[in-house]
Amino acid sequence: PTPEAIATRLGALARINHGQRILEPSAGTGALIAAIYARDNCADVQAVEINAALVEGLQQRWSRGNYNFRCLQADFLECNGDLGTFDRIVMNPPFQNGADITHIEHTRHMLKPGGRLVAICANGPRQRERLRPEAVAWYDLPEGSFKSEGTNVNAALAVFEAD
Repeated sequence: PTPEAIATRLGALARINHGQRILEPSAGTGALIAAIYARDNCADVQAVEINAALVEGLQQRWSRGNYNFRCLQADFLECNGDLGTFDRIVMNPPFQNGADITHIEHTRHMLKPGGRLVAICANGPRQRERLRPEAVAWYDLPEGSFKSEGTNVNAALAVFEAD
């Protein structure tokens, strides 16, 4: 899960504008969705989550009120163009075995021209080699940023923009 302060920072880095179409491809418990709606409660949010119980919880939470929210239960890496394109993508992908690189690279083609992707990734040599050169901004997070969530992985925030 994404700690609230980091989710809020990702929401700010995304530069969300009123009514944009936004993808959260690894929705989990919804921390990033909450950060998106805190910036714009009219955002059109498409979430993807593989875990059925988490999908159910997200549907219950965000189907109340006037939120424009949909959640697809699926393996995000199997979503190949069927989700459409997005103004913004905000994500905290899985990190195991470089999965964060695979997930981030998979999302980049889903950005509309002028779109912006903000992602949390491991701050390891593979990520710095593959992702950092393509990022328009890279922010190293302090050690222990995810300690409250039970992990000590070093992480970074990466920002990408589509031409």
